[in-house]
Amino acid sequence: MVDSKISALTAATSLTDADVLAIVNSAVTKKVDLSTLTAYFEARGRQNNASVANQGAGFASDTYLTGSYVTFPTNPSGGNRLQAKSKYRLRMFMSKTAAGVATPIFNIRVGTAGTTADTARVTLTHAAQSAAIDTGTYDLSVVFRTVGSGTSAVIQAGGIIDHQLASTGLTTLNSDIKTGTSSGFDSTVASSGIGVSLNAGTSAAWTVQLVEVELYNLA
Repeated sequence: MVDSKISALTAATSLTDADVLAIVNSAVTKKVDLSTLTAYFEARGRQNNASVANQGAGFASDTYLTGSYVTFPTNPSGGNRLQAKSKYRLRMFMSKTAAGVATPIFNIRVGTAGTTADTARVTLTHAAQSAAIDTGTYDLSVVFRTVGSGTSAVIQAGGIIDHQLASTGLTTLNSDIKTGTSSGFDSTVASSGIGVSLNAGTSAAWTVQLVEVELYNLA
């Protein structure tokens, strides 16, 4: 059998998920298909989650947002793939009834449970609501300023409530912007992840129609 240079092979004009490439895996030459390779690169670079059903009406007490939790992907050499400038982003669409006038509070939580049992690392308390029906969106950005064990990790968060009414309903501000910085914490705990809970306060009747999140810029 005569070997051929890769440059001498016929060029592929179209690709399918079942097409294979040769790789060296644990010092053994094996094959991998494009579908598996694509999934590997997607998981390596980012993690995604989303809700698939309405949540609420509710949120009169602190409630974890279904679809907001993503785990920190692990590194085969040990630890996770977080690095300085790794980012978590959440967008949600919500509505409220005329009930509820408290200050909505968003807690950015890090831990292994993916529930309100995880520690709130940043708490963003927005302006009070008013007794009016309203719909809006919430955009949250979180950046890992530093990562590491002990108290090395610090995150910075910023959230924006944008809504249909001018200064009533979901917030008494036209556009409600809040930022916060965490204290130092350990981002290396095995099986940890990040997510968000919402406490819209006494009598609140919020419905969350959609939550979508991604964790990206991983090492």
